[in-house]
Order: sequence, then structure tokens, then C-alpha cells
Amino acid sequence: MKKTLFTLTILLLFSCGKKQEYSPEIEAKAGKIVDSIMASNQQKANLDTKESFLDKELTKNSPVQVLKYRFVEKEYSTYKDVALTYKNVSDKTISAIRFEWYGENSFGEPADMGVSTGTGGGFTDDALKPGKTDSGQWDILSRDGKKLIGARAYEVAFEDGTKWKLNNN
Repeated sequence: MKKTLFTLTILLLFSCGKKQEYSPEIEAKAGKIVDSIMASNQQKANLDTKESFLDKELTKNSPVQVLKYRFVEKEYSTYKDVALTYKNVSDKTISAIRFEWYGENSFGEPADMGVSTGTGGGFTDDALKPGKTDSGQWDILSRDGKKLIGARAYEVAFEDGTKWKLNNN
């Protein structure tokens, strides 16, 4: 009896799950709406990212000040890398820095950053004494990068074992 009741319940559940079919026109309209929403969300995300790199309030307490950032053309290629010049503005020796940057192509769209689009990142573990300036170049192999909008340190490790992280809320 229990087996029969269980079997009937299962059959009833599966028979109630009949899929409703829509006309091709309705499905096409629904697809366009979904595509439009996705594109709008992506544009907003890109704008939020760009604005966060332009917002100097986010980095005002950073122990590292990025003085110069730019795309650099590779010598025997059309790909581009990222070059940064940065300074330790803290009173402690830095043991490592994680950087992030945002760039655009000629059309003002997020640029190819090698692995990602729009944003990229790199790190250095070269010690940097207080008040000193250093520079580095990261191989990102951007195919269409035209202009870096901003670059910043988002995590810094000090020689004494403490860390600083960017508060990006």
C-alpha cells in the first residue's frame, strides 16, 4: 500500500510539471529583454569600476601613492604592458604590494587586460623603504589598451608583518 501511494505521488508530481510552450515571437522578445538587461548591468558595472578608480577618496589613506601609470608598447609586438611608478608614503618599510588598474580602448570601452577586461592587476615583493620611489612593468599583453584611467595599491604588506587593505565599499 505504501509503495503504491508513493508511486502515485511521484507520478502525480511529474505529470503536473508540464512545460508551457511559447510562440517563437514571444521567446525572441524575451531573449532581447534578457540581452538588454545583461548589457545594461555590464555597462553599470564598468561605470562603477571606472568611477572607483577616479575616486581619490578611496586611496587617501593608502601607504603607496601611484605617481604614474601608462600602457607601454612591447618592442617586437602590438601588445601592450602596464608600467607604474609608485612611492612609499608611510613610515614603515613595505615588503610587498598588490596593484590594480583600469584601462580603456580607443572607443572608451573597457580594454582587454590579457586575462580580463577593463581591470587588471599585478604585484611586487621588492622592499620599499619609507619615502622611496620605485617603478615596475607588468606583462599583461593587452591587444586594444589605449589609456589607463587609474591605478592603485589595494593591499600592502609591511616588513613588521602588518597589512593594509583598500576599503572599497
